[in-house]
Amino acid sequence: MHPIQRQLHSDHHHLLLVLNCLSKEIDCFDFDARQDPDMEVILNALDYVREYPDKWHHPAEDIIFNQLLAKKVKESKLIKKLEEEHNKIIQETQKVNQLFRAAADDCIVPANELVDSARQYISFQLDHLEKENEFIYPLMDKLFSPDEWKKIENKVKIQSDPVFNKPSKREFTQLYNHILELEKEKEN
Repeated sequence: MHPIQRQLHSDHHHLLLVLNCLSKEIDCFDFDARQDPDMEVILNALDYVREYPDKWHHPAEDIIFNQLLAKKVKESKLIKKLEEEHNKIIQETQKVNQLFRAAADDCIVPANELVDSARQYISFQLDHLEKENEFIYPLMDKLFSPDEWKKIENKVKIQSDPVFNKPSKREFTQLYNHILELEKEKEN
């Protein structure tokens, strides 16, 4: 597996962990929740998505998607849809982030608006990831030669994940630790 491809797979796994963490915190807004939501974790999760997947992962995928489209694959329609979804994800990340920042700044934001927006956002992200994993990522293995990966390499430089490759980065330390705690809970 090419290093860029490996990084993209790893990114999907990490994004799933972040979305799971975000979902757990959103569940804390429910009436019968046993704990309060941790706004810092929520904001860090949304900042992570803005800082890494939206700025590196999705643009890298778009370059690869364009290579696949040039091959006129039968999945071309889906690829174009996924590219459009990248733009929508960026917009939705911004929207949800603004809502939670407003709430954190003590502005009046109805809880149901926060929860509904966040859950729709998470659901949209999960659906997007699933389509890429199931239908598009396998094409990379089948269709790209080493020379084609070299061409992609010239356009895409691997970036370091600010949460999972550098967990000591101060702004994401709490998010990283929270994700580790959730994963330990799953194991028990």
